[in-house]
Amino acid sequence: MGIFRVKKDVNYSVIHNTPLRDEKLSWRAKGLLAYMLSLPDDWTFHATELSQHAKDGKEITTKTIQELKKAGYLKRYPVQDPKTGKISHWETAVYEIPSTDTENQSVEKPISGKTSQWESNDRKTSDMENHLVEKQTLLSTDNLPSTNKQNTNKQNTNKQNSSSIFSFYENNFGILNSFTAESISQWVNDTSEELVQAAMERALKQQKKWNYAEGILKQWVNKNIRTLADVNAAEIEFKNKGKKGEKKNASVRKNSSFIEKYDFE
Repeated sequence: MGIFRVKKDVNYSVIHNTPLRDEKLSWRAKGLLAYMLSLPDDWTFHATELSQHAKDGKEITTKTIQELKKAGYLKRYPVQDPKTGKISHWETAVYEIPSTDTENQSVEKPISGKTSQWESNDRKTSDMENHLVEKQTLLSTDNLPSTNKQNTNKQNTNKQNSSSIFSFYENNFGILNSFTAESISQWVNDTSEELVQAAMERALKQQKKWNYAEGILKQWVNKNIRTLADVNAAEIEFKNKGKKGEKKNASVRKNSSFIEKYDFE
């Protein structure tokens, strides 16, 4: 089989061969990692955003991301607000060579000193140092500058949202551990802060914990409920159906809500 190469003077990326020749990775994982490494260092995205750039759906994309995490090509860690000492948001570092050392990672600042949600970093090891190829910045296309600006704005918004939703959790549920913080952060990315807070509020009304709120979010996503307006409409529809039921159950339904028909624990 012949190889037909393209003259690489514009619109190309230089990526280390290590992940491409890693037999532990699936072809899908290699392709996703190559795509992520081809983007500028300050690019901001998550599973939902990534799934929009290929025919694979969000579920497959999420599984591929998990594969890369397990293989050490992605590292996710909390970043603290220097003023409050609390977790303000989560960031993910993207590596061309798998990383296994997490002891020296600071939770106050990403490894590279940047603040994008996804970072691209080269990891130099003693046996690979002489072979490491410095990753070159992807040459700009006509629409890249404006896209970067949009992502920067989105990045800042995500961080503000994460900080706000974390505060809401701590004020109502108690101490926030790293596992729950990461879960909340992912839900904010996949849906919205207002939807996550709405789920928490409904969990609080039932005197339940975060796993109950997460169950609510899963139900909403499955029903394609994406906004507070959708939530309100669904709750009204549920109540109206209850009113049409048998009168002998009216007293039971009187205080019921859209959420009570689900058992999330």
